[in-house]
Amino acid sequence: MTTQLPLCDVAVIGAGPAGLTAACELAEGGRDVVVLDEQAAPGGQIYKGVEKVFADRPQDIRFLGGEYAGGERLMHRFRQSGAKYRPGVSVWQITSDQEPELGLGLIENGSAQMLYPKHVILATGAMERPTPFEGWTLPGVMTVGAAQSLLKSSRLLPEDDVVLAGTGPLLYLYAAQLASFGIRPQAILDTRPSMSLRAVLLGVSALAACPKSMLKGMKWLWSVRVKMNMVRGVHSLKAQGEDHLRSVSYEVRGYRHKLSTSLLLVHDGVVPNTWLSMSAGIRHHFDSAQSCWVPDIHGAGSTSRKCISIIGDGARIGGASVAAMQGERVACEVDTYLRTQHCSTVATQSRALRRQRRLRRFLDCAFSPTADFQLPADETIVCRCEEVTAREIRQVAARGCMGPNQGKAFTRCGMGPCMGRKCALTVSQVMANAHGVPVDQIGHYRIRSPIRPITVGQFADMALVPGQDKKAS
Repeated sequence: MTTQLPLCDVAVIGAGPAGLTAACELAEGGRDVVVLDEQAAPGGQIYKGVEKVFADRPQDIRFLGGEYAGGERLMHRFRQSGAKYRPGVSVWQITSDQEPELGLGLIENGSAQMLYPKHVILATGAMERPTPFEGWTLPGVMTVGAAQSLLKSSRLLPEDDVVLAGTGPLLYLYAAQLASFGIRPQAILDTRPSMSLRAVLLGVSALAACPKSMLKGMKWLWSVRVKMNMVRGVHSLKAQGEDHLRSVSYEVRGYRHKLSTSLLLVHDGVVPNTWLSMSAGIRHHFDSAQSCWVPDIHGAGSTSRKCISIIGDGARIGGASVAAMQGERVACEVDTYLRTQHCSTVATQSRALRRQRRLRRFLDCAFSPTADFQLPADETIVCRCEEVTAREIRQVAARGCMGPNQGKAFTRCGMGPCMGRKCALTVSQVMANAHGVPVDQIGHYRIRSPIRPITVGQFADMALVPGQDKKAS
């Protein structure tokens, strides 16, 4: 029996500012576009729940900030663009470049199925950088990003005994948002070292290039320093308690301090979410400026697989404004590819994008990752799924283990339910440090499909074509 394959021109994976902008540009140009989103509504993490907030809690918009409010215009454009939106869909596979067709394995409404686009745009966004320290697995320890998502989606606010720790723009933005809602954390433990001369010079350049963004960030910092108990130069952070968090301790200038609290929110910047791109066989490298793995990109968003593009924070951390500009450029690049079947890349950058790059160079330098989190103490759990400590990683490295994939055989590190998402970066950095070699030489976990849980029953019942009996021939 012959059945028409489920085809589309472009499948966009992710519905943040990058994915939505690219989808709008292509759909408005007449392309058949499908946007696949794990969330229940478009917006990604940056604009999470923005339509619902405008509809149900408009009074909260002014507290969440002007950039967040701007997401509502993008949502309206997307809804009118003609692009098809499929929420609640997980992509568990991108077929290899050896397959006759480019295919996506999906799970939707509990069922597995396939989609065959002519081109794929990965707009998978960012994930928070792992922050392993003693006690970070205790109930009561969360990331700032998770807490901010709860604020946006459900207006959930912490109690006044909350402690914030770490560094990065999101930490200060969230603290400023809490202050707008009348919440004053009992302390903000800033792990950022003193600003270097290079960071100061880059800051002057960034101020000239993006004065509005720089002044906004300075306002967040001023609000935190003046209105809250901000402690600078913090290191050796520890969360303490038996069955749940009871206190936080830290060192400043050689003295140990302790705070009683039931909630600790930690943040150390964000890194690209590369699990899907790595599983697709796209080439990546370790970016020393952002201390993370990033895909090899040429042109606007072209990768080592000509039928797959990557944009937004999934390519390299740049923020919402950069993501939207990249979405426009990649849409043009993909449209050209579909017309000519040649990788004619968009090489030019707009003046606005070049200005944003100057801002990003400053942020990368001024808010570099915390050393204590990148190379944690021996007793710190690195792989929370399998409860593997940094000491165990260093021990197998000392015995000659040269990479994280070989390390799995000795420690099971990275083989738990998160599939290494929470430990991969730390394991590679600890091993590289132990051997005294660059992280690129140590490598990353080998990511294979499925990258999302799929049951044997779902796989067995999967029809290659919707409506086709799995036994049909």
